[in-house]
Amino acid sequence: MSELEKLGMTDHASRRRGGGLRRLIIPGLGVPFVYLVLRNAYYFSQGMLDPDFEVIHRAYDFNLGELPLTLLALAALAFGCGLIRPLLRRAAFLIGFLYVFFAADLWILRHYVSEVEPERLVVRSVRLETPKLERPVRLLHLTDIQSGGLGEYESGLFERIRELRPDLIVYTGDFLQPVPPATFAGEWPKLLDLFRSVAPPLGVYAVFGDTERELYGLRPEAIEPIRMLSSRSATIAVHGGALSLHGLSLYQSNEPEWAERTVAQWLERSDPAAFRILLGHSPNFALGMKEQPIDLCLAGHTHGGQVRLPWIGPLVIDSEVPKEWSRGFRRIGLPYLNVSAGAGSNRFGGLPPVRFNCPTEMTLIELVPMRGIN
Repeated sequence: MSELEKLGMTDHASRRRGGGLRRLIIPGLGVPFVYLVLRNAYYFSQGMLDPDFEVIHRAYDFNLGELPLTLLALAALAFGCGLIRPLLRRAAFLIGFLYVFFAADLWILRHYVSEVEPERLVVRSVRLETPKLERPVRLLHLTDIQSGGLGEYESGLFERIRELRPDLIVYTGDFLQPVPPATFAGEWPKLLDLFRSVAPPLGVYAVFGDTERELYGLRPEAIEPIRMLSSRSATIAVHGGALSLHGLSLYQSNEPEWAERTVAQWLERSDPAAFRILLGHSPNFALGMKEQPIDLCLAGHTHGGQVRLPWIGPLVIDSEVPKEWSRGFRRIGLPYLNVSAGAGSNRFGGLPPVRFNCPTEMTLIELVPMRGIN
């Protein structure tokens, strides 16, 4: 056999091995990818971003539960194919290792978004100068603990609150969202004891959210020291000034035109010299407050989106406000607005806590006297 013929046979063998690699890798990786895209396209079409939390739950279970298990099963098949078919071993083993790599990544992601970031509490600090106060007031804006069942995280949360030593706590709704076997009746006394352990000198004021309708029938003294301000106002005397608080009902916080009616009545009765704070669960009400003589608006509900993608921002905020309002402190006209991303996560229907690039938080707002001009 000539040297030319030997070279031709070698080239033919190498083409077969290379072609086998391509023939396995392209469908081996392409088919699962197409399946992934189609399943998630289905979830989007079913209203996942409306948001429909049942669909979100199914999408979570698929992407971070079913999918990595499927990839491991495919990895086992690939490794078996490589052992049986020596000519395909290189391609089959490569595909198998890639399946294992992607499955491990998804499990790491599941651990991070469900166990790490939901408990990575951040305290945001804001300093707000006002001519209406002569001494500083430390106001802690807390919202959406929304616990599925109280545990170490909630105990640590209130330990951090005690360390901050706020003068006043303002809570903007969603205390609990129990996940069976936990119940509201069983968890509420535990959470109330935690609030009682804090005891800020100016009190704890709150509004109703979406998840605590069991509280509607309780007498005010049964939930002390929390004072609910649903369509109600309160005035707090402080050294050299006063704080005037008004709380919106859940419906009023969702509908700006209804919020405007009760706010107009509050503004007529309250002292213009008092520092005025308006609180509601949903930030929707803030859309109608831009020209109102209010000093500070506080809201929760959005959870900051819980999942915030780089350069895109939150996928879902469940609110009519602009997405950039879904988290943080800003001026929206005459008032300032703080929307907290919340100290907990949505647990609707047993949904695991899910957060990405949006850790749990509370906001310490220091109201300080305005500095004089020298």
